[in-house]
Amino acid sequence: MKQKFIVSGMHCAACAARVERTVHAVPGVTRAEVNLLQQSMQVEYEEGQTSAKAVIAAVQQAGFDAQLPPKEPVQDPSVREERHLRRRFWSSLGFLLPLLYVSMGAMAGWVPAGLAQHLGWLAAVQFILTLPVLYINREVFANGFLLLLRAAPNMNSLIALGSGAAVLSGGWTLVQAWGGMPVPEHALYFESAAMILTLVTLGKWLEARAKRKTSGAVGQLLQLAPQRALRIENGAQKEIPAAEIAVGDVLAVKAGMSVPADGTLLRGHGTLEEAALTGESLPVEKSAGQTVHAGTLNQAGYFEMQVVRCGEQTLLGQMIALVEQAAASKAPIGRLADKVSGVFVPVVLGLAALAALGWALCGGSAEQALRAAVAVLVISCPCALGLATPTAIMVGMGVGAKRGILFKSAAALERAQAVDCVVLDKTGTVTRGRPEVAQQWLAEEKNEYEFWSLLASAESLSEHPLSRAVLRAPLAQGRPLFTAEEFAAFPGAGISARVQGRRVAAGNLNFMRQEQVPVPLSEETRAQQWAAQGQTVLYVALDGKLAGMLGLADPLRPQAEAAVKALQQLGMEVILLTGDQERTAQAVARQLRIDDVIAGVLPQDKAAAVKRLQSRGLKVAMVGDGVNDAPALACAEVGVAVGGGTDAALETADIVLVKNDLTGVVTAWRLSRAVLRNIKENLFWAFFYNVCGIPLAAGVFYPWLGWQLNPMWAAAAMSLSSVCVVGNALRLRKFKG
Repeated sequence: MKQKFIVSGMHCAACAARVERTVHAVPGVTRAEVNLLQQSMQVEYEEGQTSAKAVIAAVQQAGFDAQLPPKEPVQDPSVREERHLRRRFWSSLGFLLPLLYVSMGAMAGWVPAGLAQHLGWLAAVQFILTLPVLYINREVFANGFLLLLRAAPNMNSLIALGSGAAVLSGGWTLVQAWGGMPVPEHALYFESAAMILTLVTLGKWLEARAKRKTSGAVGQLLQLAPQRALRIENGAQKEIPAAEIAVGDVLAVKAGMSVPADGTLLRGHGTLEEAALTGESLPVEKSAGQTVHAGTLNQAGYFEMQVVRCGEQTLLGQMIALVEQAAASKAPIGRLADKVSGVFVPVVLGLAALAALGWALCGGSAEQALRAAVAVLVISCPCALGLATPTAIMVGMGVGAKRGILFKSAAALERAQAVDCVVLDKTGTVTRGRPEVAQQWLAEEKNEYEFWSLLASAESLSEHPLSRAVLRAPLAQGRPLFTAEEFAAFPGAGISARVQGRRVAAGNLNFMRQEQVPVPLSEETRAQQWAAQGQTVLYVALDGKLAGMLGLADPLRPQAEAAVKALQQLGMEVILLTGDQERTAQAVARQLRIDDVIAGVLPQDKAAAVKRLQSRGLKVAMVGDGVNDAPALACAEVGVAVGGGTDAALETADIVLVKNDLTGVVTAWRLSRAVLRNIKENLFWAFFYNVCGIPLAAGVFYPWLGWQLNPMWAAAAMSLSSVCVVGNALRLRKFKG
């Protein structure tokens, strides 16, 4: 069973690693993935061996809190966190400013001489001003020391130890001053403790603001769904909550309203803006019989629709679920940061102790040793490491969703950039999947009306795709359909029927021969020319004589040629894979300028064809839309399903193109590269920051260059590192594709 949990109390990658390890240890749990950014956790477990309550209890035992997601929508947790941190910062700053005035003013002569010259009173005033800052930020100490006692220290543990050590040092100085004991110069660290807590809170506030922006895409998708709808009952319109919509309801959609559910347009017409859902920039005209989707805006017109899917089952609902699920997953590249974060804090504690010991052994003062230890503790927070991957993933998923590209996991997003071979299914993928009449030849042009009337009447009883194509042909539209008698269908050959007393036969050349219909050599040559162009030839006979021929073709999707050209320019090997005969496949390949064609492949052999390409060392992306593509989609490194495909293809694929536009494959590859590059930048700077910051804070360069960070600057640098990582991830929002 898969279950999502909301986890609170996590502040850094070490927290997330602790929660994951704890839940993994619960018997029956097969997988646990924590998303620090979303404060959530995805867990897979065996229902007979454990339960959601057991998982929650384990998380609570580890020092955090967990709960199942609420059924009713609540305020975005990131908004709540941002407001809380904002209040914390401004409250802390309100006491920090007078504290800095007293501590710095004493040296600059800004405070009364009586106070400045009496160290006991000076220390007491600073201590009194520090206490509110400690109380305002009490959760840092509560969480930090609790997890430290449980041998699972986190970011708050480092901050609590650093600022706590500064307060204790200042407190001891206060005792010495009032006890008449000698006090070392500049031994008060109250302003350092308050400054550390205030700067850390400022950094977390800025980080929370940035994190809220990273999840903006999901929020925008949620806002697309209208809250109210107009249901038609007994001929009258009744306004109802969108939550009450049921399958089969008939809804009215006026100009300016958003479509509340997926359905079929019954009557009327509308001009729908689908940009937010599919990435299609131009409005789309909709009329009776066409599909409309929840979340699209009716710019003009009025129509009535019948609901086919509602709520979470709509395309919009599925998009939201996919984006949230993918953002909660982890990319393989992020595992390194997880492993480092799991041991990072204990190592930092050791380095802080080593820094203090080093200063003591080298003859440094107690003040220098304390300053070094506190600076190391404060600057080494692993927040940046924990945010490096999920922030970029979240922004990347949102950017893709806006363009109608849904990545179903972070791993798929990472794998896409490594693809060097794209296999395109033909029917329904590079073509529309709806054959159309491309050419016609009639033995007697004057009998065109009779020809189409009789043919359409006979074909109306057939369910074959070519029959549907004949009935959709403009020349067949509006023709009177007569009753067809003695109808017979011959699979793989053709159909026959008697219409208005005349025998109609339509099928391939072999069927004509079976019907003993003579076909002149000149028409066979014409048919071969059509077939060379990728068309399927339909011979039509009336009363045993050849009356005409139709060339039926499955037209290419509008952007197919541009997509193939772009993929080839990126250096990818593009292959056309189809079950059609070689001649038809080659004709389509010539239109697309594809050199490699695998034709005549049975549905069950498509996966084997992909595996043969992989055996050559190629990283394969399979693009398809049908049930018979599902095995190939599953075994490819990346499976891409076009939005109009079957549920099986959509379920199996790693990437879903909501809009039936093959240029989405190119955009997905480029976006994948951009996201992975951003993650690598984030990880580099997170590691580089700590590699440089820890020695600088410890005072390693002090003997030669006089460089050493004091605790206040260390706190500022630590906060800035997390903000920079999130800010770098937000640059992905400018991705053009």
